[in-house]
Amino acid sequence: MECLIQYLDDLEDLFYAVALLTEKIRYAVQMIAVVSLAAVIPVCGVLLALSAPPLALASVFLALAILLYRAAVGHHPGRLAG
Repeated sequence: MECLIQYLDDLEDLFYAVALLTEKIRYAVQMIAVVSLAAVIPVCGVLLALSAPPLALASVFLALAILLYRAAVGHHPGRLAG
């Protein structure tokens, strides 16, 4: 009976080790995606500004309006709810 319990404990340890490994892999993939987007978006903005300046200016104003709206209406972590 004790061997069965030890086997199940080893199986549980293996299961949680795989879960921790997949979490690290998910975090690494997420960071790669964030860094690549942080590099691609400014390049696309410069290319848009060189090819169509009015459209680039309109997209900047739209992004600014969205950010201002989120700053005014969105949830602030330091503020109390209610």
